[in-house]
Amino acid sequence: MAAWITRRGAILGGALLAAPAIARAQGARALRFGHVQPPEGEINRGILRAAELLRERSGGRLRIDNFPSSQLGGERDMLSQVSSGTLDLCITGPGVLGSWVRPLSILESPFLTSDFAQLQKMFEHPAVQAMRRQLAEQRSMRVLGPWYYGTRHLTTRDRPVRQPEDLKGLKIRVPEAPLFLDMMRTLGAAPTPMSLGEVYLSLQTGVIDGQENPLPTIAANKFMEVQKYVNLTGHILVPLVPVLSEQSWTALPPADRELLIAALAEGGALGGQLTRESEQRLRGEFEARGTSFIDSDRPAFQRALAPMFARYEEVWGRGVHAALQAL
Repeated sequence: MAAWITRRGAILGGALLAAPAIARAQGARALRFGHVQPPEGEINRGILRAAELLRERSGGRLRIDNFPSSQLGGERDMLSQVSSGTLDLCITGPGVLGSWVRPLSILESPFLTSDFAQLQKMFEHPAVQAMRRQLAEQRSMRVLGPWYYGTRHLTTRDRPVRQPEDLKGLKIRVPEAPLFLDMMRTLGAAPTPMSLGEVYLSLQTGVIDGQENPLPTIAANKFMEVQKYVNLTGHILVPLVPVLSEQSWTALPPADRELLIAALAEGGALGGQLTRESEQRLRGEFEARGTSFIDSDRPAFQRALAPMFARYEEVWGRGVHAALQAL
């Protein structure tokens, strides 16, 4: 009997010791993060860093389950999932978010800025804060702090683009965002919206003549295997923004919200640092493989887009574009 009691005590003691671990496992919250970026890309590496930090700092209570390479759909598909609460997180550009709250597209407008620090300040401007609140209240999507994604340049297969008129008739892939469609139409090209995962095959088969993205994205997706020219238009300094489902945000205790925001900010800092390093080295690597770099006339492109800027004053709010540039 004494031996049985000893064994029973040992079992109960072990169970009590295991209980907190079991409770932690049962109480763990997984945040599903879908995006279109490739696994080896700088942005995905930033997301992995954020996931690592969140797991460590929450003691395993919170984790990010990462789904790169459009596994859960294109950007618009995933944003719809975030809005409905079936996906916790995705990352996209303000131009795409402009499909839901049109004024937000201003943060990805051409030639707005060439300084990421200034762009970060723009996200805290009262006009932009109001846009972010509108997205949360009307579409259940909460925009977090921006990540540096690079500076967008135009690539083409058969024709260098030095002046806006060189784009006439070319089919150029753009993200599925109204601002990008309007930009290419204003420049005389034929914009072709599609998800990033479809672009390589479309370039290879001639469905499209070119695309525009930062150099690290061009490299990660191997677009220069099927393109000849990088035209240095530098038309947009690109922020990507993590977008969190409002339902997911509400379900998190305040302390966990802070952990998530901090982890994503540090992941974004790493992604931005890696992106800048890639931009510095990629030109030499591309040229060594036969890519031609074209010095496009950036002021000419900016002048050509003046009619679009005038039209979008009604969308963005009168004077908001100038106020952001003045920061």
